[in-house]
Amino acid sequence: MYCFPITMRASLAACILAALLALGACLQCEVCDGPGTTCSGDLQTCPAGLDSCGILLSENTEAGMKQQIVTKGCATSSICKAGPLTMNFGNGLVIRSGITCCMGDACRTTTVTVPPAATKPNGRRCPACVAMLYAQCNEETIQCTGSDTRCIEVAGTATFGGSSTSITMKGCASEATCAHFKVISGTIAGVSADLSVVKCKAPGSALGPVGLLVPSLAGILLLKLLF
Repeated sequence: MYCFPITMRASLAACILAALLALGACLQCEVCDGPGTTCSGDLQTCPAGLDSCGILLSENTEAGMKQQIVTKGCATSSICKAGPLTMNFGNGLVIRSGITCCMGDACRTTTVTVPPAATKPNGRRCPACVAMLYAQCNEETIQCTGSDTRCIEVAGTATFGGSSTSITMKGCASEATCAHFKVISGTIAGVSADLSVVKCKAPGSALGPVGLLVPSLAGILLLKLLF
């Protein structure tokens, strides 16, 4: 099992978005991220093609310990209507995220919540593991729960403290997660990531090999939701 600094475990949830009003006036959104349920930052003018300010709240659970990360920025209205954004990589590593959108003064009082934890199996099974460096992604088969009806596989690299690390992640994910994640890249809290969703497919029903390899990496799939 690999141990990584808390900044790598909990800070890989980033967001920056952009927007223009239909009337042509430039939309400005507060841009920030940090631990907890609120953050403050500067107003930034949003690029063309996006039409709302977004607030993303991610709750990362690892071996029973929870940490929330909030991100604010510009967003498209389509992501605001996304369903539950959830992922389960096995061995207690679960990521649940909620997003809401607002405009102008409404952003001062807008709140966001994460989807409730789902514990009831939905009948789907997926291979699950997280591996870093050159370690093999030793799979176990987990039962998917709630809205997690797809098997997801992510691969790429992350850089922290000047060192690059290869990453492989497999597990269960919701339909909304598969719909909105293709390529994940960005930098937050000194951690940069360049990942691709290699597969996002319907689960199988057969049990697979069982292993145990769950290094700490939470929230990295949220790097490209905003911005």
